[in-house]
Amino acid sequence: MKTLNLSLLVLSTLALTGCIDRAAADQHLIKGCKAAILAFSDEGDKIKSIASEKIRDHAKLGRGFREFVLDIVITDGFHDRDESHSCIFQEEFSFGRMTHRASIYQLNFQGRIIGQKDYEIQGTLDEMTKLTRAVDNALRE
Repeated sequence: MKTLNLSLLVLSTLALTGCIDRAAADQHLIKGCKAAILAFSDEGDKIKSIASEKIRDHAKLGRGFREFVLDIVITDGFHDRDESHSCIFQEEFSFGRMTHRASIYQLNFQGRIIGQKDYEIQGTLDEMTKLTRAVDNALRE
């Protein structure tokens, strides 16, 4: 009985300290989306601010696919411009939300889709490599 109580205590402690909530996962994916946008922006461009963000489960792809629509202000150091881009990530949480894994599914950059659409690859191999490398590096940080 003492072993059972101790086991429950350890599991409860791990569950409380290791859980990744939805908001934390979303902030992590926004970081990945920003990296994807910058990978295809002009050299020297930086994201000055995020004017608005819409975050939701993707309507058609459903649960496990998270969509981010970012209205951002991009600057080249001299001029600011407003842009809107979207990213879709395929994601999963482990049992008890102890870990969170995600990969980029699609980037809609200036009306052009890079990644997958209806389970078909859009864009060139170089663009796919550039996209996944930028997002993977951002999500590792």
